[in-house]
Amino acid sequence: MLRDEFEGFSDRLAGWAAAADGVLGLLLLGSTAATTHPPDDWSDHDFFVIVEPRVAAALRASSAWLPARSATVVLHERDTAHGAWVVYGDGHLLEYAVFTLEELSASRSGAHRIAVDRVGDLDARIRPTLEPPHRDPRTIATGLHRSLLVGGGRAARGERLVARRHLVDAAGALLALASMVAEPGRPLGDPQDPWRRVERSDPSLAAALDRILARSDAAAALELAQLAERVAGTRSWWPAGLAAAVAARLSAMRG
Repeated sequence: MLRDEFEGFSDRLAGWAAAADGVLGLLLLGSTAATTHPPDDWSDHDFFVIVEPRVAAALRASSAWLPARSATVVLHERDTAHGAWVVYGDGHLLEYAVFTLEELSASRSGAHRIAVDRVGDLDARIRPTLEPPHRDPRTIATGLHRSLLVGGGRAARGERLVARRHLVDAAGALLALASMVAEPGRPLGDPQDPWRRVERSDPSLAAALDRILARSDAAAALELAQLAERVAGTRSWWPAGLAAAVAARLSAMRG
């Protein structure tokens, strides 16, 4: 969707939210918010609608209330307790969730912009939900090595597809750890999804992982283990004994 059309749809959505019966607010999310990064031709529309309880079910169950576009809706499907996704005939994707004020604490978002606030204090209400859930770095690091150990073993056995799945799990853990140990001032990634925008926040790490994940052998698993060691191996929570054992095992698998 071109930028002008994208922003025009966002504006019409805000106009609807400002006047619709039972609607209390609209939060635009991610690139739709255009705060930390603007939308491009490939951006989806992501937003939260804040409502009175009496209208929540209807907005989750139907796309009829969405502003009209030249393209028609080809799919509307519920995917969470609060949300749904919509696909238009031109392939444009829209993802939204509908929350009452009492349910808003269950939401999670990063970059956002309050487009409509008919309550008066949505900023204060949304602020506690912006921090990602706390995760223990040592547990993430031990899970990373488990994925490497299993993935390397599957690769050595010749099961390359399932090996790749485990290496992807390990890479996700590494990205989470990298965000935890990032130096202040580094460009921001996505606090809710460590895979997002890594090419901007840490280009060298993104390039290394892209190169490793293009393969699915035990040598790739060992290279990923060594990369993880460079990223987080000096931290007090790093499981050094486990890391050494896994590296030795992967080296043996590599032959």
